[in-house]
Amino acid sequence: MKGQALLLIGALGLVAGCASVPLAPGCTRLGHNGVFCALPPAALPAVSASHLVTVTHAGQSQTFLGRLQIDAHHLRLAGLSLFGTALFNLDYDGQQLTSHSAAENLRPDLLLTMLELTVAPAEALPPQLHDLSLTVSAAGDRQVRELWNQGRLIARIEKTHGPLNKAHISIVIPVAKLSLQLTPLAAAGGTP
Repeated sequence: MKGQALLLIGALGLVAGCASVPLAPGCTRLGHNGVFCALPPAALPAVSASHLVTVTHAGQSQTFLGRLQIDAHHLRLAGLSLFGTALFNLDYDGQQLTSHSAAENLRPDLLLTMLELTVAPAEALPPQLHDLSLTVSAAGDRQVRELWNQGRLIARIEKTHGPLNKAHISIVIPVAKLSLQLTPLAAAGGTP
């Protein structure tokens, strides 16, 4: 189960571009030449949320529990199997990103990037994007964020309006042939 649920982490590696030039701390390469630099936790909305996460890659789906906690000092994410076994965790304090995982291919910088692109206020993101562009639109009851690099779609994120702990989220990363569906635990029927 550990390896299967961490499929997300390995597939996110396909989103990253070449790592030829060292990046500033907190920055991640996306696409061919794009860079995203993470916001400090204090710039993000405070949240405590648990979602059932379904990852689909190459026709295979896996499900695990994701728990996110953001306060003024830390962004913390834990991935747990449906039986409660720890799969991975990460902690970002605005200066340093630390992580622990059962898988060697964990890319905590990419997990942090996708989280921030999803939860940060849209108006706070453009200064963090270098050679990337972000479009924000509405589709019914959802906000749609699309991240582009040189005319190529890097990620499409759809989130229902309202607080994150009640939001349904869909993330599609075309280059990785990867999709994630996040369902709040209350809507999924409570804690598995």
